[in-house]
Amino acid sequence: MSFSPRVNFLVKCGLIFISLFLTGHYLLARNEIGKNGYHDIYQTAISGKKAVFVQNAMNNPVDGPFDNRTLVELCKSKTWTPGLIFRCDSPKGGVGNVRNVFLNCARYAIEAGATSFIVPEIIGRGTTLTTVHEEIPVPFDHFFDLEHFTQSLGWACPQIQFINHFNDLWDVPSTAKAVQLKPEELLGEYTAGKVLAHPEKWAPALKHHLNASHPKPFSAELPGLVTLQQPMLQFPLSYDDPHFVANFGKILRFREDVRRIAATVRWAMNKKFDMGMKAREDGIFPGRYYGAHLRTAPDAKAAGWTPYETQAKNYLDHASRWHMPLIYLAGWDKKDLQTFRLTAGNVSLAVTTKEELLAEKGYGKELKELDTLQWNQRILVDYEMLLKSSIFGGTHKSTFSWNVAMRRHVVVGRGNWTAIGGEGTSARKRQPALESLKKFITARQASPVAPGNEAPAPPPEFNSPQSFKDRLSVVFGPPAEGRIFQLSMWP
Repeated sequence: MSFSPRVNFLVKCGLIFISLFLTGHYLLARNEIGKNGYHDIYQTAISGKKAVFVQNAMNNPVDGPFDNRTLVELCKSKTWTPGLIFRCDSPKGGVGNVRNVFLNCARYAIEAGATSFIVPEIIGRGTTLTTVHEEIPVPFDHFFDLEHFTQSLGWACPQIQFINHFNDLWDVPSTAKAVQLKPEELLGEYTAGKVLAHPEKWAPALKHHLNASHPKPFSAELPGLVTLQQPMLQFPLSYDDPHFVANFGKILRFREDVRRIAATVRWAMNKKFDMGMKAREDGIFPGRYYGAHLRTAPDAKAAGWTPYETQAKNYLDHASRWHMPLIYLAGWDKKDLQTFRLTAGNVSLAVTTKEELLAEKGYGKELKELDTLQWNQRILVDYEMLLKSSIFGGTHKSTFSWNVAMRRHVVVGRGNWTAIGGEGTSARKRQPALESLKKFITARQASPVAPGNEAPAPPPEFNSPQSFKDRLSVVFGPPAEGRIFQLSMWP
């Protein structure tokens, strides 16, 4: 049987198409491109590489995704009290203070078996640096992602119900007079400041206290309100499982716009300095950039914190000894930022900031978004950038610096918390687990900080006093200043 030339042509084209299709399918299958890979290819086609990078990077924490296993186990182990409502007194200060207070409040609520938790508010610090001492109440989502918080804690601890605002209790007369509680004072035994020496005794002490003040037990029909008065740096990390400590802080993540802007800054840095970053990177990669927290704003100067000259020398010396080509600088005093840049240039170190990176062509929308944020929200972008710096330097008076260093310490522990600054005091028998974890970490000391990347050798020691140091971070300051943070600052 013979076919016309047109039919022969169509058959040949069909065979070529089938061959190409099968070859492409084979190659793709061989490279095991999964669901996320196909999604990225599609997104790249319709939105471009920047959109894919930003979307992935903003949802890829430096210390890994939230793993709630030990939080679920903890909540299952507690005895819950119907009608016991916990409220966190609105904390003051920057995000380092606020974050630690909120996490302590949630941890106390779990320990007490509270079945309701009022979404906390924040005492803001003014809309500009000149109004930093103004006390302005702002909602939870001034800093944090509210939906993520309630879902993360609520799914792991379904025994806890969330109340959106204190005013929602207007029709519950039994909560009108709250029990005002400084939780640390129930015990009176501390280590390193106000860190609880015997946290296992706290829940029984609370029960005794409430029985004395409210002889009739709280119930779903007759609930009672307990207000915790800003519990800062109180709950010892050594009391909980290392896996729990590493993950508990992830119930708090920054609001979406902040994370998106930070991911865009990271993209802009990658493009400008050709760093080879990937959106789905895990861990911290060596040799890219040094993160410096220059805390010399007017309030810090007025409080007599470490002066600019000392901070600048510490960071420049540290970056030079690590042979870092670039410093990402977080700070607010424009004069100090400019002076730092000039001094760094004299020793062949480049300096960049979020504002400078977003001022490049193509980031006008994100720069405008950044400008609409209040000053204490813009610093959250710096927080995200400092978290992923190859080496970080902070200053000991700043809870912000300590918070960044502690989050990064989870990366050193490969997703677990490794005890530092002493074990604290705990009645829980966790020594075997801690010893096992230490052996694991010791065995991995020569391993890369990030998968597939070789960690550089530590630089020579230098004389600047250090309150804290691990392989990824240094907090400069007197050594004795660091113990309370190392024992009780949630990462």
